[in-house]
Amino acid sequence: MFKKSIAPKLSDINGARHVGYNVICGWLEVGFVDVLLMFGESPGTEPHVAMVNLTTDFLGEIFFGKSVEITTRVSKLGNSSFVLHHEMHQDKKLCVSAVTTFVCFDYNKNKSLAIPPKVSKKIRKHLIEG
Repeated sequence: MFKKSIAPKLSDINGARHVGYNVICGWLEVGFVDVLLMFGESPGTEPHVAMVNLTTDFLGEIFFGKSVEITTRVSKLGNSSFVLHHEMHQDKKLCVSAVTTFVCFDYNKNKSLAIPPKVSKKIRKHLIEG
């Protein structure tokens, strides 16, 4: 499991006086970047990884002035894909639950490919089922 803390900025606040959905979706990257770095040192390195699904449940508002804890866990690992589950808590209250699915992808051939064994082994260390 990966844990990160983020402090909402004033510019993250929308007209309803809470953090906007567009900011929250951007914060998901804070959670999954450690997993993506297992594939290489930068997003442009091969093998490439493509996000193919994002489901976000907004369960409560997030406000300025208090940090947000983002937790990310690997909930599924397949041959060519993996699923991450993310949660965002503020004041110990679950505010956002999200699921992202990534596929190892060959853009030249326009098809999925197997996650390299070395990378799969690294990801498996973070697999939490259930």
